[in-house]
Amino acid sequence: MSLYKTQSGREMSLKLYDAQLKKLDYSCKNVYVHTRFGRTHIIETGNLSGEPLLVFHGGNSTTTYNLLTYGFLLKH
Repeated sequence: MSLYKTQSGREMSLKLYDAQLKKLDYSCKNVYVHTRFGRTHIIETGNLSGEPLLVFHGGNSTTTYNLLTYGFLLKH
């Protein structure tokens, strides 16, 4: 089961995702964890020696959009 209706829709979404990550000005690390719900993707970024913060995005948003919106949190 796919979240995308078409292959071109998938490609456009991933292109936007990558473009938003590049706007961050922070390096990002893709991390995958296994949970009882399956494999979950996490983006690790910001001040890695700071206090860890786990942020969940809503169903109508993406992680990259949240990171751009709440970028002020990345410093600390």
